[in-house]
Amino acid sequence: MDDMNNYNNNQYNNGNQYDNGNQYNNGYNGNNPFTGNYNGYPQNNMYGDNGMPEQKGSGFAVAAFVISLVNLILCCTCLSVVTVPLCLIFALITLIGKRRGKGFAIAAIVISVISAIFFVYYGYIVYKVTPDFIYFAENQNQIIEEYDRDGSIPERFEKYRDPKYDKYWDRMGYDSFDEFFDKMIKEQKKNIEESEQSYENDQKKDRNTAWYSGNAPVTVV
Repeated sequence: MDDMNNYNNNQYNNGNQYDNGNQYNNGYNGNNPFTGNYNGYPQNNMYGDNGMPEQKGSGFAVAAFVISLVNLILCCTCLSVVTVPLCLIFALITLIGKRRGKGFAIAAIVISVISAIFFVYYGYIVYKVTPDFIYFAENQNQIIEEYDRDGSIPERFEKYRDPKYDKYWDRMGYDSFDEFFDKMIKEQKKNIEESEQSYENDQKKDRNTAWYSGNAPVTVV
């Protein structure tokens, strides 16, 4: 009987390293980092069913793609100063953070770069021609008089007769700069005449109102 008890309590039975609570049981059953079970209790698992880390949503990628596409459709307006950097930031967040929507992020980067190139190109053109438009606005009466008298244009506008600018006039629907300038002069003359006529009508109306007020009958009670 004593021999039987000694056998039940020896190193090969209860409490030994090969039974419950031992390193082989807990290490591969109760505490499993891949199944998320620790001591029999499920924990949050950072891995998906396939053992790979779960990817975050694609919201930044989709937002970057949509914003960049809308900006390009709107012909790269001044909003490009804000939208292009914003799209690039959203796309980089997606790629660096290994989120979903990698294709959208790459497309957004490509479109944003194209938009930036167009914006810089047209911005440079506007920068170059703006001083000439300001000069015309400040001296339009003199320019119109000289053009009506002998058809001359200011010397600073002669450069636009260069054939390299013909593609721009063609895009605007003109055969040459002279046709563009002639139409612009006529429109300005028309605007000036309409403005002067409107001013004369307002003055006439004010005089009539003043006369009527000064000659209005007075009722004596």
